[in-house]
Amino acid sequence: MVDQTTNGGPATLPAAISIEETLARIENEIDHLTALTDPETLTGWDAPTVTRLADAHTRIRRLTGRLDGVRYTLLPRIENEGSWRSGGAARTFTTWLRLREGISASTAGKDMTIARRLATALPVTRERLVAGTLGVDHARVMTEVAPTSETRTDALAWLIDTRTGHTTTPEQFVQSVAVDFPDPSEDPDGARTRELVTQVLEGAVADGTLTTGEGVVLREANVLNADQFRKVARRFATITDPDTDDLDDDKAAQGEFLDLAKTFGGYHVAGFLTDEHGLQLTTAINAVMGAPSAEDTRTTTQRRAQGLADVARVVLDTNQASPGAAIAPHLNVTVSWNEFVTQVTRTRDGLCLTCGQATPGLSSRIGTASTSTASTVSASTAGTATESGFLSSGGPVFTETGGRAPRALVRRLACHSAVTRIVFGPDGAVLDVGRAQRTVSGQMRRAVIARDQHCVYPGCDQPPSRCEVHHALTHWADGGDTSVTNSALLCWYHHQLVDAKGITMHWTGKPATNTTAGALLETGWAFTDARGHRIRLPEPIEAPGTDQATEPPSSVEADRPAGRTWRDPTRLIRLPSPPDHLTRQPRLIG
Repeated sequence: MVDQTTNGGPATLPAAISIEETLARIENEIDHLTALTDPETLTGWDAPTVTRLADAHTRIRRLTGRLDGVRYTLLPRIENEGSWRSGGAARTFTTWLRLREGISASTAGKDMTIARRLATALPVTRERLVAGTLGVDHARVMTEVAPTSETRTDALAWLIDTRTGHTTTPEQFVQSVAVDFPDPSEDPDGARTRELVTQVLEGAVADGTLTTGEGVVLREANVLNADQFRKVARRFATITDPDTDDLDDDKAAQGEFLDLAKTFGGYHVAGFLTDEHGLQLTTAINAVMGAPSAEDTRTTTQRRAQGLADVARVVLDTNQASPGAAIAPHLNVTVSWNEFVTQVTRTRDGLCLTCGQATPGLSSRIGTASTSTASTVSASTAGTATESGFLSSGGPVFTETGGRAPRALVRRLACHSAVTRIVFGPDGAVLDVGRAQRTVSGQMRRAVIARDQHCVYPGCDQPPSRCEVHHALTHWADGGDTSVTNSALLCWYHHQLVDAKGITMHWTGKPATNTTAGALLETGWAFTDARGHRIRLPEPIEAPGTDQATEPPSSVEADRPAGRTWRDPTRLIRLPSPPDHLTRQPRLIG
């Protein structure tokens, strides 16, 4: 049945007489909405425009938020009534809710936390959520951050005079307003006086002159998104009760842990860090990650994993952990000399990089090697082989764990590591230990740094502190000499990439001048992939008709959308000190 409005407006439904009837109407209208937005309709010739769909999505989100507000209003009433206890199926209301509605335990727990806090500590938040003037995400922020201690819950109800920014009481506020109160003789029962006081207080609340601690926080929800609003709520919590923050910090510090466990194919990492330590680690990882270079197709999480390993490598390479130790901490790889030469001269297909045969010949080199703080190769020579055939070599392994060392790592270590020759006797006793020697001396590395300045892979600008010296023209295992001419700086990631992908390098010379401002400079080294294709720098992007070299950058103000108010969420709240009656006793107890 449909009624017409008296002023000739659109038809409206009559007022519902029960919750059930209202819900039936909502369900019926949702069915209509579903029919209007099914995939066939949205792709048809008369489909609504994207603008209409975007507006509809915004309204649907607001409506679902209002329904959530209604739902949060019902839950405490159902819990307090107590009939859910009948039958003894559930010992707690959260368990009863989970079983009745088939939701997860975490969802039921979050719903009840929000509903209880809205009912007891955040009445204005609940009203605005139900009215649709406050988003559900903003309401969740309030329930998660604001009433998290008894002091903060009390602070949400403080009366604050926004003219002065100080807490007040109804009596104090009325005395600060010019009101012509009647003479006591003319108002013996005080009825007119009480009426005037009520009018003054209601008017002050209506125009925002008088508000609560909750209202001070909520007024920023109109101009901030949920993430920014969380900073405001956190600021409120810190100002009103810093002692609880200190307790939370202590709990977080006690809960810190880091698990690093060897598993199939690598290591599993899990842990929890405090804000301070997490930020320190994030800053260090971001510092060594830098911007992705040309042709770097790794995801952000993959680059972050490499960044964590690079942080450890920087500490070991610079010997920051134990500067007074006779032998700096480093990574050890143990491999027989013959297997070492075989590994570094063999591709992933098992073919020799030099001759192309399936079984590479052994090199005539002796055990000269390079050195690095972070990694060392121990090339062992057994006096008597205990196994025969292909089992005699065993392959390269990490000395500390016995796990297999990747072939790409062994090839990289052959460029920039220390090799120590160790001779074992038939009974496994050490007969001789040679000195670890450097293939890249300090003077040679300085010369390579002076020429290359950074990683020479196209588009990469990692500094020398995060680079290794690579045998560029001819690999060490292929007879390449250790010289400045045959050396180039490659960062740890690109050194591994060049060795693993069969990328070759040759010197072309640096350009005399650079005519394009902002373009990446040629380093003098040319790279060719395994298919013979040149790996080049990306072309600089210029807007048509503009000169990037002379056009000044746009200002921050010019980039801001017109009519948008920009505010710092961390500086929005300026709450006063709590009233004396809320703080005097705790201070005296100490």
